[in-house]
Amino acid sequence: MELDDSDRRILRAIQAQPELTMRELGEATGLSHSPCWRRLQRLQDEGAVSARRFVIDPEAVGYEILVFCFVKITHHQRERLKAFEESVAGVPEILQCYSLSGEFDYVLQVIAPSIRDYEATVKNALVELPNVQSIYTSVTLKRVKHSLNVPI
Repeated sequence: MELDDSDRRILRAIQAQPELTMRELGEATGLSHSPCWRRLQRLQDEGAVSARRFVIDPEAVGYEILVFCFVKITHHQRERLKAFEESVAGVPEILQCYSLSGEFDYVLQVIAPSIRDYEATVKNALVELPNVQSIYTSVTLKRVKHSLNVPI
């Protein structure tokens, strides 16, 4: 995707202040309402920007535990990997899943209200995911940095 200076100004502005109205966004970026709106629509259509949504802090709503699960897969055939990835989508406690190179095949970011709840998630969901050979867990102690901002 090709971004010009106006696109970058729009992205920086909405990243810093997602609550801006279209008029305010235009003022902040030096564009009139219509061109600003068209550019933002194009950025959304091309996948550079996703729809607006509120970000909920898991701790604030009772999810005290954040765990990273490093997963090894038994067989690496395309269909088996696809089955694993599709199954991950059905476990609400898994917030993120990344395919990895190296020793592990995937890393999962999992939340739970307590260690007991995490144990239940492991026993009832994670070990039931297709093609799982092993799961190595690291429980986070504290969040040092958390940012969704992309340097633009």
